[in-house]
Amino acid sequence: MRTLVVLTILLPAVIFCRTYTVFYFDQSLSPIAVNVRYERDDVLNFLFEKLSQPEAGALTFVPKNLLRAYFFVEKSLVIDLRSSAVAGLNFQEERYLIHQLLRTIFENFKAIDSVYFVVDGKRRERLLNYVDIRYGFVRDIWSNWPIEGGS
Repeated sequence: MRTLVVLTILLPAVIFCRTYTVFYFDQSLSPIAVNVRYERDDVLNFLFEKLSQPEAGALTFVPKNLLRAYFFVEKSLVIDLRSSAVAGLNFQEERYLIHQLLRTIFENFKAIDSVYFVVDGKRRERLLNYVDIRYGFVRDIWSNWPIEGGS
């Protein structure tokens, strides 16, 4: 009887609790994967919040309040970012921000084939000053880390 009570209490927590992977950086800018548990809806907001709060000894390029909105279109994810959150980023910061977001998204959402970014609800050519965001970032290229040119 006691076993039945324990299973009745623990089973829903195990079934509905999911582990997600968030990517940060170490001091040499190599990726650090951290597993986090989350039990509710709106996983993307949760992941953005976790990305902006790195573990001790880890670095992040994701500022707080970056995510303005998001929506799914078939197998694509469109992410609307706040320009005020990315103001002042240099080339390296913009590049690693995109790497960090894409790696985390593609790791956790296997059904998404591509990610598109808009800023303040509008399509732009560049995230801020450097990274071209006119086209989608596809899983086949951006799900590995780091993205390296040539072969």
